[in-house]
Amino acid sequence: MILTPSECIPIGYANAGFCSAQGSRTYVLENPLKVNLMTSFCDLFQTSPQMKILVATSHFDILIEEICTYLQPFNATVDLSLYPGEHTEHASAVIGKVDTIKDFNSPIRSATRDYETIVLQDVLHLHSLPLKLLQLVYRSLENSAEIIIVQSKGVMETSEVEALLERSEFRAANTISDLIAGYDVIVAKKMHMWGNGL
Repeated sequence: MILTPSECIPIGYANAGFCSAQGSRTYVLENPLKVNLMTSFCDLFQTSPQMKILVATSHFDILIEEICTYLQPFNATVDLSLYPGEHTEHASAVIGKVDTIKDFNSPIRSATRDYETIVLQDVLHLHSLPLKLLQLVYRSLENSAEIIIVQSKGVMETSEVEALLERSEFRAANTISDLIAGYDVIVAKKMHMWGNGL
């Protein structure tokens, strides 16, 4: 029996290519590489019941669908800020608020300390005020929360992104270049009681 990524929970090592579904039965996946990449990306989330995340993106795609699938068992809420770009239809039960942002001069719409994680997908390098955007993201995150930046390789130097994160009071920036083919993933933390993390 071949299962889709949304029908199974990975077991063992990330590159094992197996999954477990319903009891102790084990099945081989048709495309374990795709599942491993998505599972590895989703493992970046510090999951908790009823968690709330925001994804700001210039293109709603398979990555966001996989995030929604991964977070569904946690009864999570995924809010979307859709910047100009191509967006597919979204019909996941975990999607909450959907804001359409008119241009790359505009900020995300969010309340202070509202999210456990914020994902910026191909937005930071296009935004006219990237530092202001990151400062708003910082205020929108709960204490000890994370920002995950996903951007196409080469659109912005990762050292420049890490410097912007540092100026915005984020700490422990880490660039992962081999997690998703063609993309850099940069993760940083809002630290409780550091900088503006009060």
